[in-house]
Amino acid sequence: MQIKRRAITVGTTFFLAAATGHVMQNGETISARLRGAPVPEKPVLASVESTAATITPAAVPAATGTVAATGAAAVPAEPAAAPAAAEPPATRIATSVPEQPKPEAAAAAPQPAQAGSGLPDLPRVEPAALGVDLRLAGRIEKLDTRYTRPETAADAAYSVFGIACTDPTLALDPSARGMLKVTLSAPCFANERVTITQAGLVFAASTDQGGELKLMLPAMSATAPVEVRFASGEMVSASRSVTGLDALARVAVQWRGSEGLHLHALENGAGFDMPGHVSVTVPRDRMTRDGGFLTVLGDPGVDHPLMAEVYTAPAGTALGGMVVEAPVSAGTCARRVAGQVLRMVPAAAPATETLSFAMPGCDAVGDSLMLGLSPVAVPAVALAAGGN
Repeated sequence: MQIKRRAITVGTTFFLAAATGHVMQNGETISARLRGAPVPEKPVLASVESTAATITPAAVPAATGTVAATGAAAVPAEPAAAPAAAEPPATRIATSVPEQPKPEAAAAAPQPAQAGSGLPDLPRVEPAALGVDLRLAGRIEKLDTRYTRPETAADAAYSVFGIACTDPTLALDPSARGMLKVTLSAPCFANERVTITQAGLVFAASTDQGGELKLMLPAMSATAPVEVRFASGEMVSASRSVTGLDALARVAVQWRGSEGLHLHALENGAGFDMPGHVSVTVPRDRMTRDGGFLTVLGDPGVDHPLMAEVYTAPAGTALGGMVVEAPVSAGTCARRVAGQVLRMVPAAAPATETLSFAMPGCDAVGDSLMLGLSPVAVPAVALAAGGN
């Protein structure tokens, strides 16, 4: 029962759609018939023409006035006489198509030659060899080579903070106890290893993220030339006279690597780990009144570290002895550790000595080798003092 209802519903819907279409297409004819007036004849808009193939419609009786369409220059047939009011209305096939050109105009227009593929024939062009002067290199060679592009702000290098790079600068300011305040400014050399040299003293440090480096450097000569060399090979230098070195004695030890040598100063008859023992563990402040002080130079975290330790003994310091220690560690065991000792005393040029230690095997890690240095002459009276 449900299937029949669906079939009836579909059939009814189709019938209503067909009836609605018939009324919409023949509204005027139906209205005329209801009024008893003559039935208006619907004009034929155009004939149907196909340039691809002949269209053969289904056979239609001649009495219906149906227009047949053929493929080549079809001409619409004359409309039939209006049928009597009792006869059913005539059915006409009306289709709007683009206007076709007249036969005379079509014959006069030139037609392109058709190839077998349906495309127009193109002229044959033989490939020619590319000439030397037609290449890009040849054309560039003919440009004016005397032109020089001016430099603009876009050509400048900039730091990580967007500041235009300038040449590195090095400033040296004297300080108390024969020290130099070193200020390096190199905005475009941020976090870069630099090598600093001064009167035979050599160590490596690193600039910060702004390309600056500040440190206190013990002067090893009255005229202290300081050079700073970057990894790129560029160098900046400065020189400054230092006063007060006649009242000081200095001993420095320097080496390659993050581990190597250490300097020990024993003052006032002290032994190791006693008051008066100055070392990297107890370096003292440089303004101390207890005696000498130790300055550690270099950054062990940079590539290829260069380290140094400098002991400064002001005039009147009772220095009993100096010792160089070579600790045995996992990085130094079973190898040779070399370094240098520099001495600065009043009225004499800095002296340099070479050190070399044959380190024991790695089963001795934790031990140390000790080497005592010859006595250092310390001035008895301070001749100059002051500064910050």
